[in-house]
Amino acid sequence: MLPRLVFTKLLLALCLVTAYGQLINHRPGELIVELGADVDAEKWMKEQGRLGTAAALGRSTNIYLVRFDHDLYSQRLLAKRYWTDERVRLVQNNHNIAPRRAPNDPRYAELWQYLNVGQFDNGTPGADINVEPAWDVTTGGVTANGDTIVVAVLDDGTDLDHEDLVANLWRNHGEIPNNGVDDDRNGYVDDYYGYDTDDDDGDPEATSPHGTPVAGIIGAVGNNDLGVTGVNWQVKIMTIRNGLVNNEAEVLQAYGYALDARRLYDATDGEKGAYVVVTNASWGRNFGDVNDSPVWCSLYDQLGEAGILNVGAAANLNIDVDERGDLPTNCPSEYLIGVTNLDARGERVSNAAFGATSVDLGSAGQEVLTTGFGNNYRRFGGTSSATPHVAGAAALLYAAPCAAFGELLTADPAAAARYVRQVILSATRANPELAGKTVTGGQLDVGAAMNLLMSACDDCFAPTAFGVTPADDSATGLVVNVNLTERITSSTLRYRLTGATQFTTVANPSFPLTLPNLGVCTSYDFELFASCGEEVLPVQSLTASTDGCCTIPADFAVTSGKAQNFTATWTPTLAGGLYRIRFRKVGDEDWRTRSSRGSNVTIAGGIEACTAYEFEFRTECPGETTEYGARRTTTSKGCGACLEEEYCLPAGYTNLDEWIEGVNIAGIFDNQSGADPRAYGDFTGRESITLVRGGVYPLILTPGIVSARSTEEFRVYVDWDQDGQFASEEIIGEVTAADGASVTLNLTVPEDAPTVATRMRVIMHFLNVTGTACSVGRTGEYEDYCLDIQPASGCPAPELLEADYGDDGSTSLNWRASQSAGNDYLLRYRPAGSTNPFITKSVTGITAQVDDLNLCNAYEIEIASVCGDVPGEFRAFEFLDDCTDTVDRELADEDWNVFPNPATTWVRIEVAQPLQADQLRLFSSTGLTVMEQRTLGSFAELPLDNLPSGLYLLELRTADGRRGVRRLIIR
Repeated sequence: MLPRLVFTKLLLALCLVTAYGQLINHRPGELIVELGADVDAEKWMKEQGRLGTAAALGRSTNIYLVRFDHDLYSQRLLAKRYWTDERVRLVQNNHNIAPRRAPNDPRYAELWQYLNVGQFDNGTPGADINVEPAWDVTTGGVTANGDTIVVAVLDDGTDLDHEDLVANLWRNHGEIPNNGVDDDRNGYVDDYYGYDTDDDDGDPEATSPHGTPVAGIIGAVGNNDLGVTGVNWQVKIMTIRNGLVNNEAEVLQAYGYALDARRLYDATDGEKGAYVVVTNASWGRNFGDVNDSPVWCSLYDQLGEAGILNVGAAANLNIDVDERGDLPTNCPSEYLIGVTNLDARGERVSNAAFGATSVDLGSAGQEVLTTGFGNNYRRFGGTSSATPHVAGAAALLYAAPCAAFGELLTADPAAAARYVRQVILSATRANPELAGKTVTGGQLDVGAAMNLLMSACDDCFAPTAFGVTPADDSATGLVVNVNLTERITSSTLRYRLTGATQFTTVANPSFPLTLPNLGVCTSYDFELFASCGEEVLPVQSLTASTDGCCTIPADFAVTSGKAQNFTATWTPTLAGGLYRIRFRKVGDEDWRTRSSRGSNVTIAGGIEACTAYEFEFRTECPGETTEYGARRTTTSKGCGACLEEEYCLPAGYTNLDEWIEGVNIAGIFDNQSGADPRAYGDFTGRESITLVRGGVYPLILTPGIVSARSTEEFRVYVDWDQDGQFASEEIIGEVTAADGASVTLNLTVPEDAPTVATRMRVIMHFLNVTGTACSVGRTGEYEDYCLDIQPASGCPAPELLEADYGDDGSTSLNWRASQSAGNDYLLRYRPAGSTNPFITKSVTGITAQVDDLNLCNAYEIEIASVCGDVPGEFRAFEFLDDCTDTVDRELADEDWNVFPNPATTWVRIEVAQPLQADQLRLFSSTGLTVMEQRTLGSFAELPLDNLPSGLYLLELRTADGRRGVRRLIIR
């Protein structure tokens, strides 16, 4: 809880030491008090008794310096008392004054990010991170408790010989370098400077130029008459080289090393490991989805619980990551800060990502001068540069000489990490460029953050992590735990049965506190009181229950196995003696049951493949049994590899300039998706795409491009052997598309393909597709689909035929591929009503060009699939006269009316005067005439009793030759 603050224009510096051994920025035993203009100061001071003395600080003001015995009176409580006095207008500590502290590094004047006076790129004076006031408090190094602060830099390594970094590099003094032995037995060999997850060894020396400037921003040695300075003049940089992240496994391994080091430090009381308090990740996964990476995101909570705050860079793309996705910034952890990039004018860089819920703040970072690979200095930009400024600021706050914060670091490291994050975000400086685009709407202000943290140094932090849990293996015990700082002088716990009025009180208990012999399966209310001397902290309360209830376990779950079985699992309750599971196919009435006294049961025998089953659970306890409940529905295996195998998902794709616009499979399936989030379209959950063995299906692929002229290449895989992998021999083809034009591949289903659902992957890259179906980081996009393979049955004809009349008088006929083997069809046609023989045409594929069909006549067209050189049954279609050679042959919508629509047993058609209805025809969706009526008049009715439900087309012709067509739905 932060106290009421009074900010002045003075710069604060440190020069005194308290009894806690901490530097402070004010004089103990002195308060500056401004009384109201009409207050008699002499009378007011007499009323304070023997508290102290007061000296006027001016003749025309009513401001006084009040001195008191700091050993007898708490400065913070006395200030609080004055605030409540209505005669007091303002009160504050008597702060010490000193010039702003700046390092003597010769190139410091070039570091606009620290003190921007417009010296770079037409910069805006003051558009910096305002770090100098923080350096007046501390320049980094150790916490108030004396722990050496370590920042873990997860990047492509550090120049370990750099003149301006070498003194601040973390060294594992328990390890002898390069002897091939794990001397400190931490599980890592020769990890003297850190670790290399890329090569899995102890040599994190940089091999590329990214990590060295990141390390310099955080902790280039300051005030050493050399080069530049970091946000921290003294800090230890742990180098973890992960090759700028080849895959997520390296992400986890890199963070895991930092976490291992901190846990080892805590377990050995600082004898081994490292006091890691911050990690920096100036990299990420563009368009990353948190749902695809739950392990990565959950790791930030584990790091935080160990006391480690994490800072991550937003993408170097002009996108809203809340909509498009990004890792790690989208991870929902209270131990993570997401950062975007600002230039020397305080403006968000055009290619820096933003997000009102995922990106927390902006920071100066564009083209800043820092350490460079090869023992030199260079300018460095992007969110990769902005992020270490925030990580460095967090490390600097950990070095604040604040005893109260030091107590929190000891009592609850996780709460301390959350507190540092809160301070950084609360102290941001408002920036219109970031309003509505970041969580805070502001940019990093290190000086304000340090002032905010130091202003609370007299505060008493409230107890943290107050919780009550059932005692292990006990139905009657509860364990109460809480973290208390040293400044808390007393605490009281009281509890009662929920609903009762009488409390049981425990004064100054030792935590964790076990309360035995309570009621079985009984709810209790708890209240925690704490105080720091005279200050009483807010009461914390919660409700908890003992174990022993006869309940259905909350984690009851059912999973399907490949051997056509199900496994039900749960955590046994203390009261449970027997557990029963009943199950049935969805839609069946009768249940079957299984039972167990353990924590799982396997259900096998008679399980049908690819079938949905429902399950219910019951707990049987001595003297009590629950009802069946917690229904779960699970589908058995056997539906095919498409949804049952774990297919690789490449990372690093960028689809801002090109993407897969459309995928059409022989007219059976058409998906127009546009640019997919995260450059990946997962369409495996859409409607089934049914193909038959031996079928040949034209696959029409359409690129989407920003540039009017761009060349894209498609590659298509189908996992025919259903092993969860896309092998090179499963490439069905590659084809190049130019200028956004559609291209076609033939997809041929093998005769022996398993008759279940498998997965198809469509990949599109700029210029050409390289690598495999799992390769990382290309300009383009990829999409996945499920193909439901079925055996061919008979020789059915296509179900849909469309005609497209060309300007040259020719006609293009297109149809959906039939569900028959092969790719050959027999087409025949003649004028409607003619008795002449059909004109016959053999066609391979699903389109035909016919020169002797024309727009101004009606035709009967029939088509059949050809299977084994023999045509199957023909399907008939009828095409109407679509001639439009006169301007008013079409009826306008207001010229006629159809109602009701949808219709059931009849439909009425009315035409506007002076028009007269001449002919009505009703067509099925396949083009067949199902009803015809000739009439003269202004209205007509058609009976519909004998027609099946569905979509129909109603054609009306008038006596003067006009024509109109409406859709009619029959229910």
